[in-house]
Amino acid sequence: MTDKQKVIVALTSASETCTAALSALVPKNQPDKSEPQTSDLAVILKDLDSLLSLIYNSSTKLALVLKPSSPTYSASLPVIADLTKYTSGIAHCVHLVNPNLHGATLIKELQYELRAIFEALRAVVQTFLSLAARGPSIARNGSAGEEYLVRTGTLHDLITRARGPDGIPQDNISAIRRRWKQDRVALEDSLREVSEMIDRAEGSESDGIDDDDDDDDDDGWDELGLGDTGAKMDKDELARAKNVHSVLRLTTLLHKRIFLDLLSSAPTPSPSNFALDALIMQSHALFAASDELVSSLYIPQNPAAIRKESLALLDIINGLQLQLRIFFPDTSSLEQQLSRLSIEGDKSASTPGKTTADKKWFDICFEQVTKTSANLVSPSLGVDQKPR
Repeated sequence: MTDKQKVIVALTSASETCTAALSALVPKNQPDKSEPQTSDLAVILKDLDSLLSLIYNSSTKLALVLKPSSPTYSASLPVIADLTKYTSGIAHCVHLVNPNLHGATLIKELQYELRAIFEALRAVVQTFLSLAARGPSIARNGSAGEEYLVRTGTLHDLITRARGPDGIPQDNISAIRRRWKQDRVALEDSLREVSEMIDRAEGSESDGIDDDDDDDDDDGWDELGLGDTGAKMDKDELARAKNVHSVLRLTTLLHKRIFLDLLSSAPTPSPSNFALDALIMQSHALFAASDELVSSLYIPQNPAAIRKESLALLDIINGLQLQLRIFFPDTSSLEQQLSRLSIEGDKSASTPGKTTADKKWFDICFEQVTKTSANLVSPSLGVDQKPR
């Protein structure tokens, strides 16, 4: 077997390893109990970071030794072997991360980052495999020479991102904070969307004065039959939109305060990973319910649909209120009160007061959301009462 043939076999094996690694990222219904699980997350993530660095360096070497214009097949064999080994090593590291011990949200972030890296690495390997299989003629093609550089650069960018501060989180709470921020941006977008609806409805009389000036701002929706039909909200529809805006303003503020007051620093006592993972699922559900409620406001409105989506949003809010109990444990029992005592005296005495104040703010906010939603969830979906 020639060196070139060996390289083709090795690259094929490396590509299959990438595919197997991608399959390993798919969550399993039950953990594999045949292998001991490492509980030290710091060690696992350190090994993972080292393996990513090795893949970065090896992919650079591969691009040099298999340069299409002058490939050195014999020199590439150990590099391909290393890439295959490092890829399997990363898949093993992911296997060691346990959702109960380390957190399900962390695992999802790991899967997101590593899936892109495995796919990019497989694309690099398959590019060189194609070059080797098709021979010198393809190597003289300018686009072929650029393709391997572009794909290697993409892999490098993904690895650099994964190893950076915005890449793989260091623990579950960090992963939850990241996803909470993403949901907050989406919630703010929904609130802004309703604000724009209201602005357009309230400014409809003046909007028709200079319609000709808007021709240059055509965004192409008219050609698809989805442009502005000229219909405007009536009085009742506008009142519902304002009511929904008031509700979403409160829920968006609530979501923001949960992050700032409860998630921005390490909670004390620290909730379980299971509880934190359930909390972020409530956040995702809040965004989804808010989005559906906003969609129901587009004219012509269906009051029954708005009521349905408002009730769905309130269900999420009620679930979120129950979930926040993990941050406000019941300290009414004598045993728990004694456990809070400390020889540090005044320092420990300040903690219960802040916790009580935080809980009071959240209780009031939840109450206001319920009150503000009253018109929207009533069977008649009345609009006589002005939204606060």
